Amino acid sequence: MPTKQVCPRCGQDWVHPYRFIADGTPFSLCTECDSLWWLGEAVEVAHAKFLDDVVAERLGVEGNPWGDLVWPDVIEPAPDHGA
Repeated sequence: MPTKQVCPRCGQDWVHPYRFIADGTPFSLCTECDSLWWLGEAVEVAHAKFLDDVVAERLGVEGNPWGDLVWPDVIEPAPDHGA
């Protein structure tokens, strides 16, 4: 069973498994500070990306990608990556 990891960027929440709804691409996410790590990356500050930036890039938009969207439109909690 995977062990919980505290977010190395904010220290305020656990890092949770998530995935993109469109294609199932898995990633790890801190839901407190919106830091994102791709599966297989070390979950450390140096590798952290911001969810907004990744979503904007995937949707092909500049700036805030959440205009008419909310998280459940784009991402969803995933089963533990190690399960």
